[in-house]
Amino acid sequence: MTTKNSIFGKLTVAAALCSSAIMCASTASAAGFQLTEQSVAGMGRAHAGAGIVGDDVSAIHFNPAGMTLLHGLQTTVAGTYVSLDIDYKGLDGERENGRDKPATVPAAFLSYQVNDSLWLGLAVTSPYGMRIRYGSDWAAHERGISGSVTTVDINPSIAWKVNDYVSLGGGVSALWTHSKIKSGIPEGNGDGQFEYKGSDWMFTYNLGLMVTPTEDLRFGVSYRSSAHVTARGDYYIRNNMVMNGEGDGKGRLQTPETVYISATWKPIQKLRLSGLARWANWRKFENMRFSMDDKNNLTQTSLAPTILGYRAQQLGVPVQALAGALQNGLANVSIQNDWKAAWLFSLGADLDITDQWTIRGGIALETDPIKKQYLRTALIPDTKRLWLTCGFSWKPTPKWQIDMAYGHIRGIGHRDLYDAAEGGKKVGKFEKMNAWMAGAAVTYRF
Repeated sequence: MTTKNSIFGKLTVAAALCSSAIMCASTASAAGFQLTEQSVAGMGRAHAGAGIVGDDVSAIHFNPAGMTLLHGLQTTVAGTYVSLDIDYKGLDGERENGRDKPATVPAAFLSYQVNDSLWLGLAVTSPYGMRIRYGSDWAAHERGISGSVTTVDINPSIAWKVNDYVSLGGGVSALWTHSKIKSGIPEGNGDGQFEYKGSDWMFTYNLGLMVTPTEDLRFGVSYRSSAHVTARGDYYIRNNMVMNGEGDGKGRLQTPETVYISATWKPIQKLRLSGLARWANWRKFENMRFSMDDKNNLTQTSLAPTILGYRAQQLGVPVQALAGALQNGLANVSIQNDWKAAWLFSLGADLDITDQWTIRGGIALETDPIKKQYLRTALIPDTKRLWLTCGFSWKPTPKWQIDMAYGHIRGIGHRDLYDAAEGGKKVGKFEKMNAWMAGAAVTYRF
């Protein structure tokens, strides 16, 4: 008979594993903006059937209703290594690559079955991330020099098995973000560099539904809300010919709300086929806005009187009015995106070779979220993507499961870069937008 003390002891051990992942996640970042590297087993089949396959605990993140497939107390700790190749070639022949150091995306999950109809769960993930870097003086520095986004999402959830056919789930998230953005300033505003560093906590929520019409067929729908980020931090203007300074500031953006529609089917005992359609509402990502709390922290350089006087004479405006407009522009930087909703469609398969070994593979296509191609920035140079993935699971004992997966993402759509967001001309093209992922996860069933 299971005692209260033994249950408490198991929960303590599992919670310790999750807390170790929190410490790792505090320094995690990855290329791209929306990350899908929460599940290593899922990555092996291109995340087809996300949340409702029942072979790892990441269901808490993708579809909390899928927790009702997990028996007893289970925990998973995972990490995915991500490397980029963002190869740019200008029309003038210049070459540059936005790859930064490879990054690891950690994740940890804990699921506890309270009784036959109630489950509790905890997920610690990094749902958004980015790491990209170019040379400070590269030709298109006005379209971005470097950027990084680090996130930690702490997501407790609950699931209820209504009956043998329907399960419901939901959770809330405490999401922490830390971002660093650096970009060149257009020559018309005195050239130089803009830089921002800031952090923020916010709350989001997720909901899930799973329907099981037969023992071998399941469907799932889940929703994750968007996050309104208003991060406080430090704001810098450097190497500008007219004004420079630093001070407190804030950065604002909105992440997309996301819907997952999943299905999984076992036509025969050893084979499982799965599918996924994911909708991400990137229409909410209209722009990234940064502002300095006190624009008077920007002070004029020794060259300012000469430059401002010359420009004021050219434009026929008072020098003070021109200086005020420039100061206001440098203290309020906006990076326009104006994206559209994007879809990811994937198909995957799992084949049980033996009771201990399962192999899997998957393919996915992700649509381009950029609505106006001239708005593509070097910081987030997105496009249409093709995913090819594979992986395996090994269960050396009934309690232990080890998952490994590999994935390659290839940019196959528009990749041109323009020198300005409005009315700009083409200056080059990203010849490659590729990513490689390798993940490993350990699951323990108490």
